[in-house]
Amino acid sequence: MKPSFKYWIFLSAIYFAIISIIVASLIGSWASINEAQQAALSEMLSKLTPFPLLGTITILFIIGALINLLFNDYITPILKLAESARIISSVNPEHRAQIRNASKEIQYLSEIINQSADAFASLQKDVAGKIAASQAILDEERTRLAALMSELPHGVVVCNTDGQILLYNQQAQKLFKDNQATTESQTQGILGLGRSIFSILDRDPIVHGLEMLHKCHMSGRTKMVNNSMMNLHSGLCLRVNMAPVFTEQDKIKTISGYVLTLEDMTHQIESDSRRDMLIQSLIDEQQKDLEDIRDSITNILGRPTLDQEELYNYRKKIDYASQSLQSMASEARANYALHLHALSKNENILAHNLLDIISNNITERFSINVTPLAPKGVWLELDSYSMVQAVSHLAGLLNTHGNIQELLLTLTANDAAGSELVIAWPKASADMELLDTWQSTPLITDSKGNLLNFKDTIDNLAGKITPISGSEGEYSGVMITLPPVDEDRRLAIQSEIEHRPISYEFDLFNRGDWKELVQIPLRKLTYVVFDTETTGLNPSKGDEIVQLGAIRIVNGQLLYHEVIDQLVDPRRLVPRESVAIHGIQPSLLQGQPTIDKVLPHFHTFAENSVLVAHNAAFDMRFLQLQEEKTGIIFDNPVLDTLLLSSIIHPNQDSHSLDGLAERLNVTIVGRHTALGDAIVTGEVLVKLIPLLEAHEIYTLADALAAASQSPFAKVAY
Repeated sequence: MKPSFKYWIFLSAIYFAIISIIVASLIGSWASINEAQQAALSEMLSKLTPFPLLGTITILFIIGALINLLFNDYITPILKLAESARIISSVNPEHRAQIRNASKEIQYLSEIINQSADAFASLQKDVAGKIAASQAILDEERTRLAALMSELPHGVVVCNTDGQILLYNQQAQKLFKDNQATTESQTQGILGLGRSIFSILDRDPIVHGLEMLHKCHMSGRTKMVNNSMMNLHSGLCLRVNMAPVFTEQDKIKTISGYVLTLEDMTHQIESDSRRDMLIQSLIDEQQKDLEDIRDSITNILGRPTLDQEELYNYRKKIDYASQSLQSMASEARANYALHLHALSKNENILAHNLLDIISNNITERFSINVTPLAPKGVWLELDSYSMVQAVSHLAGLLNTHGNIQELLLTLTANDAAGSELVIAWPKASADMELLDTWQSTPLITDSKGNLLNFKDTIDNLAGKITPISGSEGEYSGVMITLPPVDEDRRLAIQSEIEHRPISYEFDLFNRGDWKELVQIPLRKLTYVVFDTETTGLNPSKGDEIVQLGAIRIVNGQLLYHEVIDQLVDPRRLVPRESVAIHGIQPSLLQGQPTIDKVLPHFHTFAENSVLVAHNAAFDMRFLQLQEEKTGIIFDNPVLDTLLLSSIIHPNQDSHSLDGLAERLNVTIVGRHTALGDAIVTGEVLVKLIPLLEAHEIYTLADALAAASQSPFAKVAY
């Protein structure tokens, strides 16, 4: 309750009590006298009334003045002192109580509080010095970790068990940023701290891998890593390795998260296409040697009367050409095997993902129409890279042999709980010699350097390759039978490298299961603080956004590398009065994206976050007016630092962003730029949270309920 309201209630109560006492006394006196006395008193009433009435008014005036003095010189200053003391103890030790027009006693109390604040600030500096020393050691360790992460050849992402991203390196950021730039889908998520990895990668393989790691851990295994292949909507093909992160409590180790290492296989597959083209050019070069051999043999067989010199020359020609062929073939085989040696690796992969990768590769390389059919949820454990290359090699042979136009890939489960992959080429045929050539082509080398062909690879999996007969001794397809995957082997593939001990604690590891958003403590929420600069102050009358700025806050930390700072073409005149405030010249807005192009990215940026702004009703009105035009609805919860300030500082004179920043010791940089104001508002919010908790406002629900009671909550635009 505001002091002014209390003042009028208190004054009214005093006046009511005094008047009631006087009236009651008069009524009692009147009742205690007889009728004659009452008649005599009635005759004198007109002469007696002015003096008691004037006395009553004088008493009421004196009492009102005293109460006003009490409130102005004591009550209100004490409340302001309390608010200042809370600011000093909670968020800004440099703040000092400045009480004007107060009594000497309150002024003295103010001096005592400021002296205590000086002592508190000095103590805090000592503590801050010790913290800084410890922080320097921690920063050094963080620098070492950052250096290690930056030197890793592949992307690394660390997540908790809910899929929230806790850490990522530059390689991972570049990997997904490049992928996002090449995809037209607006549903692609953004890599960022506190965001969900499931907005970027498919959920099922990650959940499946986490379940396998849990089972491995429960079975007592200590060396665990799970491998899988994933392909993104943009065509990016990733090899994903998942390793667990453990937390130990009461001598019990539990999985609290996982580390994903991401290897981009897309360029490797593309390089294979180029390699095959090189092999084809090698074959073309061998054609001359083959023609020389054939010409020499034809002459030898067709001319039995050749003299010894001619016969010797033909034999020498054959010998030279055969040596050349043998040399080139050996070189090609060695290079081919070495090229694939490092890529041989069994992994878990969803069948439909594997067929999608195979079909995309064949279509790009040979322009063959491929139809992949596989049930959802079927897992395979094999060397997916070798499988992709083997099937693509078969497609290349078929295309060279018969110029096929269509290929069918169908995977089904058989009666023995295994899988059968049928590769069929309707409207075409192939002989057994072609299929034998395909099966015997070297694909990889084993750990001892021995060459392995596709048949060897399938045999090592205890599988089988069966040609499917067509017409007249030709074949119209092959069936590759894969055995059931052993459940114990399916749990996880053993790693030869010990799991690296975790040296850092990330608070998000301890989130646990998400509660309802409104029940999450304010300190634990993820915020997107934003601000807009506009052509004017009347969004309902056609004013438009000219700049949008935003920054994310995760666990009370502003992420300065996760921001939006975007100029917007308003497609209308920008008045000089507005330019004088934000300094954005109309010439800077020409060629900038319009608001319908900017909002989709901001909507994705703000996903699963609480929106925050100062005087949020103004900024949200601009967004709401765009809903019908863009179809983008911002249904995020919204907090307003203006309303929150009026709740925790009801006795302060100003709730402007500048006034708040001054009280809370927030340095203002870039005022009246969208990103600059968003950063200031974010820093203000972080310092408001302890003050809100001091008012028993702990959760988002508490903050929303309190903000709705602010006198500024009814302002509309």
